[in-house]
Amino acid sequence: MSVPAVLSAYSVVGEREQGTLEPVLITPIRREEFLIAKALAAFVPALVISYTIFGIFLAVTALFAHPVIASAIYAGTHVLVQLLFTPMVAGWAIWVGIAVSARSTDVRVAQQLSMLGSLPPLAILALMSLNVITVSTGLAVGLAAALLAVDLLAWRVVAAMFDRERLVTGRRG
Repeated sequence: MSVPAVLSAYSVVGEREQGTLEPVLITPIRREEFLIAKALAAFVPALVISYTIFGIFLAVTALFAHPVIASAIYAGTHVLVQLLFTPMVAGWAIWVGIAVSARSTDVRVAQQLSMLGSLPPLAILALMSLNVITVSTGLAVGLAAALLAVDLLAWRVVAAMFDRERLVTGRRG
């Protein structure tokens, strides 16, 4: 969650501070395409890091954990949940980060607000871990559908609020 949040928070405001955003914004690329490219630049490293760490965890579990523990991890849906939910949660963090980045004037503020905006999925995960919310297949499917819908809607919302002129001229709107 933190990798895509921090990377995406830097995506617009960081380039603006460095002076590299204006040349990109004056190209004939559509804002939706620009935002997808920014999102992918945060999405791919986040997935590589997440899946690598999870793979190391699985390997260490297979090698060193008590067989009962290892079988519980491999027999359950933990691997499937990790493979399916990681991209959707990363999408949430990315769109929050890009939205904040497009409106911020300082990289550190954008990164802090992006991390704060990325907390709701973690709060739901904490409630599940503490058995406040009972985990079920129906809940997993519902959450997956909701996260997918939020990710797709967020792309459209962020694209609609993205203002090239404000970013180039620096005018507040």
